[in-house]
Amino acid sequence: MGSKWFGWKGSILRANLSTGKISRQELPKDYARQFIGCRGINAKIMLDELKAGADPRSPENILVIGAGPLDGTPVGMGRVSVSTKSYRNTYAEGGFGGFFGPELKYAGYDHIAITGRSENPVFLYIDDGEAELLDAKHLWGKTTWDTDESIRDDLGDPDIQVCCIGPAAEREVHACPIFGSFNRSGGRAGCGTAMGGKRLKAIAVRGSKGVQIADPERFEKAFGRMREILRIDGSDQYLVPYGIFGSTSQARIFNDAGGLIARNAQQGSFEGADKVSGERYLEKYAIKPRACFGCFFQPGCGAWYEVKEGPYAGTVGEGLWAGDDFMFTSFVGVDYLPAALKARVMCNQLGMDAFFVGHALSWTMECREKGILSREDTDGLDLRFGNHEAMIEMIRKIAYREGFGGILAEGVESASRRIGKGSERYVLTIKGQEIEGIEERNLYVASLGVAVSEVGPDHTRWYPPYPFNPKLASKELLEELKLDNIDFGKAFQTRNPEGKGRLLVFLENSRAVVESLPSCVYAIRGMMGIDHRLWLDLLNSGTGADYTYDEVWRIGERIRNVERAFNVREGFRRKDDTIPRRFREEPLRKHNIEPLTQEKLDMMLDEYYEARGWDVKTAVPTKGKLEELGLQYVIEEFNRLKVWG
Repeated sequence: MGSKWFGWKGSILRANLSTGKISRQELPKDYARQFIGCRGINAKIMLDELKAGADPRSPENILVIGAGPLDGTPVGMGRVSVSTKSYRNTYAEGGFGGFFGPELKYAGYDHIAITGRSENPVFLYIDDGEAELLDAKHLWGKTTWDTDESIRDDLGDPDIQVCCIGPAAEREVHACPIFGSFNRSGGRAGCGTAMGGKRLKAIAVRGSKGVQIADPERFEKAFGRMREILRIDGSDQYLVPYGIFGSTSQARIFNDAGGLIARNAQQGSFEGADKVSGERYLEKYAIKPRACFGCFFQPGCGAWYEVKEGPYAGTVGEGLWAGDDFMFTSFVGVDYLPAALKARVMCNQLGMDAFFVGHALSWTMECREKGILSREDTDGLDLRFGNHEAMIEMIRKIAYREGFGGILAEGVESASRRIGKGSERYVLTIKGQEIEGIEERNLYVASLGVAVSEVGPDHTRWYPPYPFNPKLASKELLEELKLDNIDFGKAFQTRNPEGKGRLLVFLENSRAVVESLPSCVYAIRGMMGIDHRLWLDLLNSGTGADYTYDEVWRIGERIRNVERAFNVREGFRRKDDTIPRRFREEPLRKHNIEPLTQEKLDMMLDEYYEARGWDVKTAVPTKGKLEELGLQYVIEEFNRLKVWG
C-alpha cells in the first residue's frame, strides 16, 4: 500500500457535538487493508468504538459517514455509506448516491465520525479540510429541500453538497434515513433518526483537492472494460428496461409473476398495475432524466417528474424507484399514480423512509378492513385500501407526530403492541424494521437475505437476486472463480430452498466489497456480477495496493462477520433471523404460491450458517471463523460478554 495514499485521502474527521471539538485523525493503514472503505470501515469503527449495550438515544452513540477509495472516480458513482446504532438496538447501515461522497473526498476526508449531542441545532460545514459547527436554529423545522437550498444560499456557494434530515427525524420518528442531493437517501434503519437525536441538522461539504489514482493508464483500461460489459447488449436482460424506465419497470414484471405485494401482502398481484406502471410513469409524468455522479447507465435510474393536472397538480419531484412505486400503489391499493408521486415527494421532503410509511399505512388499512380500527381511531380519516386522500394526510401526521400519526411514528411493531386486538398478525417487520416491496413467498433467496440481514430488510446487501445469463457462467469459469460449490441451477430456482444459503453467502460477500469501494449495486450486472476480478483490478490500479482475489473475498466475509458481531453483542440470535408470519403461513392462492414455511426457512438458514462458519443453533460466528478472518479482538469481546457461554 506504500507510504503515499492513492484513492484514499488518509483522513477521518472527528466531531463531538457535546463539546464542539473537531479534529482530524489519520486513517489507519490496516483499516484500509482489512476493510477497504465506505461500508467496511464504517462497520470497523462502529464495532470498535461503541460499547456493547450502549443506549442508541444517548450522546455516546456514533454516526459514521464513509466514502471509499474509488469515490470521486466514475467507478464510485457518488456512493456513500452511513452507519449508527438503531433505536431498535440493531446495527444500522445504508448507502445513497448523488454527489456527497465525491465532494467529501475532494474536501480531504474518507470518513466522518460523530459523537455527542448538541444542546442546540447545528450543522457541520467542511471546506477543503477545514471544519466547523455552525448554528442551525434557522434550519430546524425546514424540509430537506429547503435545508439544502438555505445552506447553499447562506454559504454563497451553489456547488456545496449537503446531506440532511427533515422534520420527521428532528422528532426522532422511527426509521428515518439521511437525505443527500435532494432525493437520494440512505440508512433507512434509522441513521437519520439518530442524527435528529444528536440535533445535527445537516452536513455541508465543499472540496477541490481531487483524488489521486496510482496507475491512471491501467485504471482507465479497467474502467473501459467495465463500460463494455455494462453496455445495453443483452448480456443482462434487465439493462434495457433499467436504462429506459429505471427500476419502475419491475411493476408489471412482478405483477405477472405473482411477486407484486398488494394490500399489505394479502395478494401477490394488483389489478391496477397497468395504471401505475413504469410505462405510465415515463409516458405521463417523467420530464427529465437525472443520474448520480459518474453514472454511465443512460439516462440514469432517476428522473424529475411533474404532475400537471388533477388534485396533485404542481407536484414536482425526483427519484421514483420500484419499491416506492409499490409502497404507495399496490401495497395500499391505490391505482392513481399522481398520489404515489405526491407521497414520495412528501417522504423525501419530510425526511421519512417510504417503506416504513407505506407499511404503516397498509397495516392501518388492513386493521380497518378487519374491524380492529375505526375511522374515529384514525383521527376521522377513512384509511381504507385505495383512499389516497387519507393516505396523503396521514403521511403528514406521521412526520409531525399528530394524533394517530404519533402512534405510527414509533414504528408498526410499537403501534401494534399499543393497539392489540390481534393486529400483530398483520405486522410485516424483521428485527423491528418494516419490509421492502419484495414478495418473499415468491423469491426465496430474497426471503433468506432479509431474514439474516443485521440492519433489517435491505435488498442492497445481496442485490440483484435474479439469475445471470447462463452463457456467462461456464463450468470452467466457476471453477476458476472458486464458485463451483454453488449449484446455480437449483440456487436460482425461485421457490426451491436448496442452494440458497451458499448462493447468498456469495452475493453478500461480493456486494460488501463493491459497497466498500464503493460502486452502485446497479453495476453488479452481467460479468460484473460473477467475475469480481475486474473490481479487483479497479481497486488495485486506483489505490496502488496489491490485493489478491482471495484477500478481497475475505474482506467481504470479514465485513459481514463484523456486522453480525455487532448484533450478537446486543443479544440477537437465530430466533431473530426470520420473516413475517404472513409469508410463512398464508398462500397466494390466485398464483398457486404456497407459504415459505418455517421448515423451508430453517433448511435455508441451516445451509447459510454452515456456509458462513457460524453456529447453526445460535447464528453466532464461531471462534474458528473469527480466527480465520483475523478478528481476534471480536473473540476477546465475545469472551468478555460470555457470548459462547
